Amino acid sequence: MSPMHRNGLVALAVITILVFESMVPSMVAASNPVLVYSGLNFPVSFRFTPDGRILFNERTTGNIRVIQSGIILPTPFATLAVATDGPEQGLLGMALDPDFATNGFVYVYRTVYNGSYYHGLVTRLNATGNTGVNPVTIFDVTNPSPGNLYHNGGYLKFGPDRRLYAQVGEFQNQQLAQNLSSNAGKILRMNADGTVPIDNPYRGSLVYAYGIRNGFGMDFDPTNGNLIETEAGPASNDEINVIVPKGNYGWPNCSGRCTNTAYVDPIATFTPVVTPTGIAYSSGGEYFFGEWTGASLNRLKLNSSGTVQSIEQISPIGATNDGVLDVVLGPDQKIYFSTRSGIYSYDTSFPGGTGPPFAPNISSSLISFGLIAIGISATIIFVLFFQRRRKRSESRQPVCPTKSKALLTLRRLESQL
Repeated sequence: MSPMHRNGLVALAVITILVFESMVPSMVAASNPVLVYSGLNFPVSFRFTPDGRILFNERTTGNIRVIQSGIILPTPFATLAVATDGPEQGLLGMALDPDFATNGFVYVYRTVYNGSYYHGLVTRLNATGNTGVNPVTIFDVTNPSPGNLYHNGGYLKFGPDRRLYAQVGEFQNQQLAQNLSSNAGKILRMNADGTVPIDNPYRGSLVYAYGIRNGFGMDFDPTNGNLIETEAGPASNDEINVIVPKGNYGWPNCSGRCTNTAYVDPIATFTPVVTPTGIAYSSGGEYFFGEWTGASLNRLKLNSSGTVQSIEQISPIGATNDGVLDVVLGPDQKIYFSTRSGIYSYDTSFPGGTGPPFAPNISSSLISFGLIAIGISATIIFVLFFQRRRKRSESRQPVCPTKSKALLTLRRLESQL
């Protein structure tokens, strides 16, 4: 499918700023993601420690690695047994204990094979300097449902309630997502030792929400406690969801927007699929999420009511088969994200990314800008930018009569996938 283009002008003046296209907000200085660590081996998940180190998982090797003072240490923090027979298996999610500075606990999600079937394990290690010791499996996610080569999920995140949340796929057994007796296709909530919190929505169960297909990232908004997750759809309807206790997100009975009001609709969907991955809250209702298919970082802006105001693609990475994996807010308030070979940083103080955000009532999203010409006069310098947009279909009506949130459906052109 051929991309659609629109031309726009942004004028930057020394004395006077002239705006040529009223529908496009004025552009501020822009920033592209910066590669800060290269030559990495599939750093599928990473975290900053309170003292400034970075711990990251190598999906295929089972190694947890350390970056200290800008140097990737040659000796792994730990090496754990993992099964990597499928492309969505291995050493997956990572979380640091809220009291990491004092107890040194590191949690990881990994897949293993016991000779009969695959397991998904939540394992805890203790950090002694740059070495992880005493690995203990605190929970077998796949008990009683066997794992699979695909749809393992595995993302881990501590919430503001100090509980550990695990994002678990349905292991390609779709009906398990609706089965509350199975951990598959769920968002799980557990104590730091793997036990069931007494205030979980289902008594005696780790299940927090269900109807999940295959998620790759989640984060909390610290201002209101909302949990947002990304979810990969089948051939259509990738989703971004706000997770609520006992929420049923529809899979496999429904994907994307549902007519049945018993299901919680996503706040955004993507067709064709883009495979959204890690997501991180920044500030002011802004999230940044990764895109595996298009190898890009995206900015998601929510308004005060929690509905989507805009979605902007910051910049494609440009490397072939180097899609975005995890996305994390750094201690310097920059957004960091990993690809299969490196870690990048992005300065969020440049709200326009590689160009101005699109107006919320326009059904398109900004992709990139190229410099066309520079004209100089005695008093005014005009910089003309070529603005390329990919058309996305957008819907802002309530997704269900009983819900207050709205659905934003975006369509990506195949030429960019």
